[in-house]
Amino acid sequence: MMEDQPHSLTSVCLIVLSSDYPVEMVEVEQEEKSVLLPFKVTEEDDISQDVKVEWKRQNMIVHVYQNNEHQHLLQDQDYRDRTEMNEDPHRTKDFSLKLKDLQLSDHGGYTCTVYNKDGYILLQKVVLLNITVLQVEMVEVTQGEKSVLLPFRIKDDLSLDVTLLWRHEKVTVHAYQRGQNQSVLIGQDYEGRTEMKKDPLNNKDFSLTLKDLRLTDRGVYTCTVHNKDGHMLLQKAVTLSVRVLQVEMVEVTQGEKSVLLPFRIKDDLPVDVTLLWRHENVTVHTYQRDQYQPDIQGRTEMNKDPLTTKDLSLTLKDLHLTDSGVYTCTVYNKDGHMLLQKSVTLSVRVPEVQMVETVKGVQSVLLPFTTDIKIQDVTAEWKHEDRKVPQGRAEMKKDPLRTGDFSLTLKDLHLTDSGVYTCTVYNKDGHMLLQKSVTLSVKEYQLEMVEVTQGKEFVLLPFKIKEGFTQDVKVEWKHKNKMVHEYQIGKDQCHLKGQDQKQRTEMKKDPLNTKDLSLTLKDLHLTDSGVYTCTVYNKDGHMLLRKSVTLSVRVPEVQMVETVKGVQSVLLPFTTDIKLQDVTAEWKHEDRKVHIYQRDQNQSYIQRRTEVKNEQIKNGDLSLTLKDLHLTDSGVYTCTVYNKDGHMLLQKSVTLSVRGECYSCLSTLQILSEKDPIKQPVMQVKSKSNQITFIVTSHVQVHWYSTCE
Repeated sequence: MMEDQPHSLTSVCLIVLSSDYPVEMVEVEQEEKSVLLPFKVTEEDDISQDVKVEWKRQNMIVHVYQNNEHQHLLQDQDYRDRTEMNEDPHRTKDFSLKLKDLQLSDHGGYTCTVYNKDGYILLQKVVLLNITVLQVEMVEVTQGEKSVLLPFRIKDDLSLDVTLLWRHEKVTVHAYQRGQNQSVLIGQDYEGRTEMKKDPLNNKDFSLTLKDLRLTDRGVYTCTVHNKDGHMLLQKAVTLSVRVLQVEMVEVTQGEKSVLLPFRIKDDLPVDVTLLWRHENVTVHTYQRDQYQPDIQGRTEMNKDPLTTKDLSLTLKDLHLTDSGVYTCTVYNKDGHMLLQKSVTLSVRVPEVQMVETVKGVQSVLLPFTTDIKIQDVTAEWKHEDRKVPQGRAEMKKDPLRTGDFSLTLKDLHLTDSGVYTCTVYNKDGHMLLQKSVTLSVKEYQLEMVEVTQGKEFVLLPFKIKEGFTQDVKVEWKHKNKMVHEYQIGKDQCHLKGQDQKQRTEMKKDPLNTKDLSLTLKDLHLTDSGVYTCTVYNKDGHMLLRKSVTLSVRVPEVQMVETVKGVQSVLLPFTTDIKLQDVTAEWKHEDRKVHIYQRDQNQSYIQRRTEVKNEQIKNGDLSLTLKDLHLTDSGVYTCTVYNKDGHMLLQKSVTLSVRGECYSCLSTLQILSEKDPIKQPVMQVKSKSNQITFIVTSHVQVHWYSTCE
């Protein structure tokens, strides 16, 4: 079945034959009932009665005449009852073949061969048959028309078992078969948009009506008729052109006094024309023989003498949001025939959304909305996210129609009052005249701070409430927009786990009844620092309450270690109770790497003078042994622990002081408080030992000096 035939069919058949065998071309249009493939021999050719005449196309037997009979049983199935020869061809010397019931698939080369009784070829001829499709028909329509007809009428009868397909660019849009007249659904593009007449076979009218026209409907539509065996019987192509109306865009902001819908012409028009401006099929202005008829309450106006000035523009005053849409100006002659047409698309935009910010706890806030347009018999409605504003907490000024002030005062502010507030003004018929949106942001006035030192087992992020909630609320704790804990009746779920998969967050039992929504965060890391936000939602997903807590996880106090030059080694201590897996530990001296532990492998960066014991790391001991001490080893040593993703988990600093060798020196340590203006020592230690280890808290100064005895 040849469903995808081109719209102008040209067949080329190449057959290589001896120059003794003539080739003839025959061309016929598809709509013809039959065609004759000619083959007449001359009087000089002696043709006996026992010859065999065979017509073939490629490997198919088209017709056979033998033993003075037409051998129909030898024919290929596709050609039975479709071929015809003279009754006595050897006498008439006319072996021409008549091919009936033409199909596009019949095009190609046909070979007629005449054999004697011994099977030798006496004569042979080739006929090339070219079946052409009728010329493609053109249909043009303007976008916006309700429907268009793609014509296809036939003259001859067809059997009732045919199948008919209409296609648009290889996509089937309509099918007909045995009484089934179906608009094919391809997505939503052609849903219910195609239609054929009832009983098209009896009416001999296969035309297709295409409704709800779009620009994408343009292109070639092909109607193909197949018989029950799938062979193409007929085909017609219609090219549809959907033109765009001359459309101009005009944009204006609601509140402007007027707008011009332009339409200027170049040629003169007769004085007896009628001019109609329409908005969505509703007439808004009429001009005829110097008569101006505004149709929307005096809100439209045209220039005087528009035909002389060639300016058919329309001025629209007192703009409403409902004025948006397509305005079409059509000029008719005295007989009612259209001479000109132009469309202008008007967009009346709402002004920019205004922002209003306030703080929770403020008594009231004003959502402003004023207009200069004089309006009467209107209804003004304020909404918050498509919900009516709460009664008793909202108030408008008196006599807004006279003052033009529709501003709303919102009192007793809550965090849940944040969002978009929209005021819409309707006329008495319910049509929208004005609209304004104000975005209100109610911020929290206080942000609670919690500070803790790294290494602590847990910290509490406090959130106690005064008023109770219904049992169907949902509580979410988030850290940097990432869920860490979720509570709902029947669901108390931790979303934050440690490397050992233990839960790191916890809320108290029955938090709604105890009114304590606080969160306990365990196994603290430096990366836990940041803002934690707890939000309470009702069953509809609307926010009821929110609180933020800023957590600061500080590095512990700096540890001090002192030793003397020449000592074989010194220990820079670092132990933790946290179980460490898949971590990298990096020791640095004044930002210079000295040792790295990773994947059970140790690497020293200073001539193998550093050591961290593998077996102790699993027990939380990351202490560094520094050997062969030099005076230059003094300074701050920092150990940082990263997880497998490179995030910092732990950090500790140790200050090392390496003194020169002096076994008779008396070392004195003084710790002074920065808060004491007299700077009296709060602690003093004297020692002759080669190493002193001590811990210093914040807000102190450390003085170290030695004297020889």
